[in-house]
Amino acid sequence: MKQIEPKDIWTNGEVKVGEFFQVQGIQDNYESYATNYWSIYTKVLDAEGLEVAGEQIAQGNLSIAGQDYINWGNQPASAINEWIYDWSAEQLNLVLA
Repeated sequence: MKQIEPKDIWTNGEVKVGEFFQVQGIQDNYESYATNYWSIYTKVLDAEGLEVAGEQIAQGNLSIAGQDYINWGNQPASAINEWIYDWSAEQLNLVLA
């Protein structure tokens, strides 16, 4: 999970502010495409006063294929998660904090 610059999200008839972003792989044919599930959360304070993800306010799937899939696959193992977060944020017009 990554923090993002605050983003207003219309959900259930009101605007809420998303500040956390999560991406996880849900399907990959290991050849030419993959699907990733993404979600955006509000920010809350836990019992210790730490900022943590709160309510999920947006979600969806992103498919990656073609040159983007090749570029993702060419990343060193230590960089693939950062790369997919950056790519997903760009697709959703989010800015990682």
